[in-house]
Amino acid sequence: MNADPGKIRARIEEIYRSGKVLGEDGAEYSLGEVSVTPERGRFLVDLCRAENARATLEIGMAWGLSTLFLLEALATSEEPGCRHTAIDPFQSSRWHGAGIRSVREACAWDMIEFHEQPSEILLPRMIEQKRVFDLAFVDGNHRFDAVFVDLIFVNRLLKPGGVVILDDAWFDPVYLACRFAETNLGYAPVADFLDSDRDAERLPRMKSRPLMRAYRKPEVEAQRDIFHFVPFFDGVEDIRIHEERRLRDEGIQALARGASMSARQSFAEALRLNPRRFNTWMRFLRTFLPARLARSMSGRRFRGEGRAARDIR
Repeated sequence: MNADPGKIRARIEEIYRSGKVLGEDGAEYSLGEVSVTPERGRFLVDLCRAENARATLEIGMAWGLSTLFLLEALATSEEPGCRHTAIDPFQSSRWHGAGIRSVREACAWDMIEFHEQPSEILLPRMIEQKRVFDLAFVDGNHRFDAVFVDLIFVNRLLKPGGVVILDDAWFDPVYLACRFAETNLGYAPVADFLDSDRDAERLPRMKSRPLMRAYRKPEVEAQRDIFHFVPFFDGVEDIRIHEERRLRDEGIQALARGASMSARQSFAEALRLNPRRFNTWMRFLRTFLPARLARSMSGRRFRGEGRAARDIR
């Protein structure tokens, strides 16, 4: 029997109203910026209902809000016996068991199967058990290798035509995993969640990317030989170029103000992105000179409060 969706909804609203969750230790913890927003949660609910999902998988439980949203969607299903499987190896250590407690307080624990193990260990076991899911939500480790491995295993666990949702699809590592799913596995985008209020946090190239993206697995698996490979790196190199340019400009402006330490830090970061740029090395070395000498060598003329009127590069 499915849980009461009204109780799950009430728990979600209480968490957002207070801005806090309770851990298994009884302490209160602030949601912070890592929690799923109400809008992202609604995106999950709408997709889950649209797919009429009965078996869902979640990688990365955290404070438990995304779990509650998916459980709410499942609880409204007319099909009995809906189940949600959540994986989070850090639920007790990093998240203080708050996600588990929230599910229990929503009276929905009977609908959930929870595993406190790394996904790269647990998912292959599920494949061996021939588990099948209608919908999966990937929001665990955001390093490229971790997202990529999760996606490869989820591909084996999703039913043909099933849906996978990836959070933070704007972020380079997740974006690249998304691109691999499209170019090499034949996954098709079905829905995006955009949030213009957060555009300022991202580089210009990233602003065209959604915060969350949902893909549909092909009904028939793509046939690939052992040498099959389609490049999927487009869009990332441009970001590094933009970031390098921004850091160089910051360093030049700091050098012009006589802020040698700030300039040195900016040039050092730029060199990490592109260590082959000779001019950046020369500017980096100037930060060790007396400020007046460094300014005289910078090729700049200044007006007003240290603002450069001309920059010779």
